[in-house]
Amino acid sequence: MAFASDRAVTWETRLHRLGCGAFAAIAILGAAGQFGDRAAVVVNAVLIYLFLLVVFRVAGRRTLAQTTTFDLVLILIIGDATQQALLGQDTTLASGALAVLTLVSLDVALTHLKRLFPVLDRLIEGEAVVILANGQLREQPMIANVLDADDVIAAARENHGLTDLASVREAVLEKDGKISIVPVAGSRP
Repeated sequence: MAFASDRAVTWETRLHRLGCGAFAAIAILGAAGQFGDRAAVVVNAVLIYLFLLVVFRVAGRRTLAQTTTFDLVLILIIGDATQQALLGQDTTLASGALAVLTLVSLDVALTHLKRLFPVLDRLIEGEAVVILANGQLREQPMIANVLDADDVIAAARENHGLTDLASVREAVLEKDGKISIVPVAGSRP
C-alpha cells in the first residue's frame, strides 16, 4: 500500500539530489573559471568554510549550542568578516550566489562523506560524552568540555523540570552541544 507521503519523500529526494548536483556543478564550473574571473570566490568560499569548521571544532561544541547575546554579536561579526573575505571587491549578485552555492555544496558533500566515513564524522562532530552517571558528575569530561554543575541543572530544569542533580540518573553532552537528561525513575518536578 503506497501512501501519499511516500510519493512526497521520493519527489523531495529526487529534487534534493538534482539540486545538490546542480549546486556542486556550478561551484566546480566557477572554480574552473567558467563564470569569468570568479574562481577566487569559489576558492575563498572553500577556504573560509574549512577555516570556520576548524575554528568551531576547536572552540568546542558548547559554543554553538547555547547562543547568548555575546554569541549573537560574534556571529554577526564573523558573518561580516567572512563576507569580505569571500567576495572581496566583487560584490555582484552572481559572485554572492556562487559563494552561497559553493558553501551549500560543501556542506552537503561533507554530510555525505561523514555518513560514508564514520571516522570523519567523529573527527568533525565528536562523540556523545557522558558527563553525569548514576547521579555523580564525571569531572574529566566536565572539565574537558568546559561545563559545570549549573549547565547540567539548567538542562534538567529545561527538559524535565528537575531542580537538583539527585533527580538526574544520567546526563549526556550530545554531538550538537546540547545536554540530554535521563531522570531517576519516578522523579517529578
